[in-house]
Amino acid sequence: MTDVAGKTAFVTGGASGLGLATARALADRGARLILADIDGAGAETAAESLRAGGGEAMGLQLDVADEASWADAGAAAQAFGPVRILFSNAGVGGGSGPFEDYDTDVWRWNYAVNAHAHLYACRTFLGAMKASGEASHLVITSSMVAIVPPPISVAYISSKYATLGIAMALRNELAGTCVDISVLMPGMSATRIVETTRDLRPAQVEVGRAAATSQAMQGVLAGGMDPAKIGARVVRAIEHGDYWIFTHPEWKAMAELVTRDMLTAFGESADPDYKGDDIDGLIAANGGRMFGARI
Repeated sequence: MTDVAGKTAFVTGGASGLGLATARALADRGARLILADIDGAGAETAAESLRAGGGEAMGLQLDVADEASWADAGAAAQAFGPVRILFSNAGVGGGSGPFEDYDTDVWRWNYAVNAHAHLYACRTFLGAMKASGEASHLVITSSMVAIVPPPISVAYISSKYATLGIAMALRNELAGTCVDISVLMPGMSATRIVETTRDLRPAQVEVGRAAATSQAMQGVLAGGMDPAKIGARVVRAIEHGDYWIFTHPEWKAMAELVTRDMLTAFGESADPDYKGDDIDGLIAANGGRMFGARI
């Protein structure tokens, strides 16, 4: 459990969408904000809006896919205040179309932003958060599509699945430290991720069916949940120490179908003479922790 009042929070994708909404909710609870975004001017404009409301905030330009850019952001953040809340949130869509036709540059870019950036974020801030001994919190944004994958974008879905894996592994690794962790699993949210992806993707503009799918998703997201509601839920998770942040309960039935499909596939051992994996030994070898708790 982390009291956010007076703590410095670093938020990626902070110029708009879920990043800005969460930053506003954190500011309302007394946190000091560093808003980082590839749109540096937008991040500073967002920070100015928080300052106008009486908060302490700064905006800075950050390309989350560039480790060198993280070094600059880390130095700027250190001058502002020790980061104790890290919201690794920035993300992009992956485009659409058949997997075998994916542009490899778009694929690498999608993973760099949606998955690799969490490593850069933690390399920049997590060590100091752990060493501080102060109650701190890491939030990582995944997606419900990491659990219930629709046939939209293999790049986006698989990178968000990787993000969920990062968060699940860190849950075990951080158990017993002063750093709590949450993984945000939103459904449809009224953000500009489709437009941002269209503007930033390192390839030619999508055409044909891919362009039509992109336009359709833009319309679907426009009717999604208000990011302000999701931001407020994120702050409650930080304050209460929640690991899972599910914001869209209508996805639960589909998540149950996916889980049931997996569990019913378990049958007899491939080798009836095999004694079975030493699960207790596996847990012991990893410090006796699984699912973020000591077992």
